[in-house]
Amino acid sequence: MKSAFAFLALFLCSFLSYAQPATIAFDSTAWPAVLKRAKQEHKPIFVYAYAPGCRYCKKMEQTTFRDKAAATYYNATFLAYKVNVAADTAFARRYDIVGFPTYLYFDSTGQPLHRSSGEKPTAAFLADAQAAFQPSTAFYALQHQYEAGNRTPDFLYRYGQALQYSTQHHKPQAQVLTEYLVTQSAEQLKSEKTLRYIFEQNTPPADEFVVQHQAYFTPYFPATAVQKRAYRILESRARQAGSSSQNEDFKSVRHLAYTAFTDTARANATAVINFWEGRHDWFRYAQATRRYSQLPQPDSYTLRKTATYLYHFGKEQGPQKQQEALGEILNVLPILLRQERTYESLLLAARLAQQAHRPVQARQFAQEALTQAQQEHETGDEAKALLTTLPASPTQKQ
Repeated sequence: MKSAFAFLALFLCSFLSYAQPATIAFDSTAWPAVLKRAKQEHKPIFVYAYAPGCRYCKKMEQTTFRDKAAATYYNATFLAYKVNVAADTAFARRYDIVGFPTYLYFDSTGQPLHRSSGEKPTAAFLADAQAAFQPSTAFYALQHQYEAGNRTPDFLYRYGQALQYSTQHHKPQAQVLTEYLVTQSAEQLKSEKTLRYIFEQNTPPADEFVVQHQAYFTPYFPATAVQKRAYRILESRARQAGSSSQNEDFKSVRHLAYTAFTDTARANATAVINFWEGRHDWFRYAQATRRYSQLPQPDSYTLRKTATYLYHFGKEQGPQKQQEALGEILNVLPILLRQERTYESLLLAARLAQQAHRPVQARQFAQEALTQAQQEHETGDEAKALLTTLPASPTQKQ
């Protein structure tokens, strides 16, 4: 009988162990206690820094952290510790954490080895753990080599890649890329390795290279992705010029639009829209968008963004200018709605029509939004609330 009970207990333990989902086992004690334990056990430390409301953090917790391969490796290799940096701001300041999720790797004495960040699949997450123990890939080993003067091409390439995911306030990412590009010949600059390295970076040197050499990237990236990146760079520079008092800034943006883009009319129109956005001149912003909407196949993102900004900020220039701007954007709405007749876009149209003191049009858009909400399985609560603020239609009054 005893042996039967022993067998049953063993079976239940094995079953429960198997049934429980694998996950990284985070130490629930305080950071000093984790450091002490690491020294005693001669075990390196993995730190997961998160913040409430971080959707990428939640995705990692629900997927990669629960992957059997990831959980098994991390639990066997590290003491794992998680820290809410919104609550423990001292920890965030000490280790210069400005993005989430951030992953820190320490040796058993508490010295930092490596850091990374972002939502990652299991393979990349495991690669990070292994990178921590290799001087050729560990972030802090690379940082020390850079500070010691290493500027070889291969090193700059590896350090530049590590900097992309370091989530720090101040990092020499742009400088490292500039130094790397100087080491490359004209042919090397066109290589797939270099072009992929540049395209993945979001720094001024990378932006300049992408926008000036768009054709280099199309063999390795979708043409739409390259074009989108180039236009976002143009838009950003135009907004900066709009917020500047130097007229020369916008001249350089116009020059970029005419020299770096094949569709110069679209590029110039995009630059003008974003220039007025930077100036917060909402009437000219709407006017420029209306002109842009007359081009073949205008981008719905641009039309929707202008409509949204006018709804929220159009009143900044006073009632008269607001009404003039609304008059411009209401002429754009039919084009936007042909491209994306969604609940959100119809609701936005209704709100703009209401601001423009056109209750009949506002009611029509709001009712169409309700119909669309049913198709999209939305509640339509915002449209319902808007309808209660509008005067009844003539048929409803009878």
